[in-house]
Amino acid sequence: MISRIGTFANSNALVAATLRAQGKLADQQAQQASGKKSTTFGGLGGDASKLLNLAGQSARLTADNAAATSASTLTQSAYSAVGDILDLATTIRSQLASAVSGTNGSGAITADTAKNWLSTLQSELNTQVGGVYVFGGQGADHAPVDFTAAAYAPTASDPPDTGYYQGAGTQRTFTTSQGEVMGVGLLASDPGFARLANTLSMIAAAPGDAATLQSAYGALGTAVTQLGAHQAAISSQAAALDTLISNNTDRITTLDNLATDIDGADLATATVKVTQYQSQLEALYSAISKLSSDSLLKYL
Repeated sequence: MISRIGTFANSNALVAATLRAQGKLADQQAQQASGKKSTTFGGLGGDASKLLNLAGQSARLTADNAAATSASTLTQSAYSAVGDILDLATTIRSQLASAVSGTNGSGAITADTAKNWLSTLQSELNTQVGGVYVFGGQGADHAPVDFTAAAYAPTASDPPDTGYYQGAGTQRTFTTSQGEVMGVGLLASDPGFARLANTLSMIAAAPGDAATLQSAYGALGTAVTQLGAHQAAISSQAAALDTLISNNTDRITTLDNLATDIDGADLATATVKVTQYQSQLEALYSAISKLSSDSLLKYL
């Protein structure tokens, strides 16, 4: 009895197995190259929505940190400027003490000296960072302080006149993606600044008047106390922003690690599987080649 060996079914099975092995090899090689389980969300199946949610949270926190860093730069500049103003007020008070006591005589302080002090104060209160006026309030687009403004009428009254202020009426703020509102900087019309400006204006108007200098000395004591409170407030702002940035950075790291757990490839396993699939393919190619070279005539 004559037997025949049919090779068609065997060939189809080998080709199908080869295609499957090629697909698996390509997938593992892609994981090796990208470090991810899949380069598309579709390849992650049900985990895709989890990954998108984690990525969205991380992106929002990253944007918050960028904005908070800019706000922190403003608070640092504000803190430095208030420190300079506080030093100025302390120095002036020391000179007034000498003038009032007669150590240097009241003539040691002139109108020009007082005007120079005012000019220095105005420069500090018009501090800018990247085009933003630190003491100008929310959305201010021009210098907030002008001691020559027609509306400015400094007196010894309390609260002091703030007619010099040309900035916004509300303090600059930073709002997080979660809706938390944080103050940034101060207004140049705040009490310590206004008291110091009024006092220097009064000195400039009557530098040789003993009563004026005596009153100015007391007013400067109040201004120094208020300026210290302003500096403390800015320090608290800076600390709050630093804490926010630090906490966000920790959360971003956690979210990114969770995302990696979802879509990150196991490179060690991928390397082993690449070797396995390559060996399978070599065996399948060899079998296909052997089957293709066989002739039915050999078995007839």
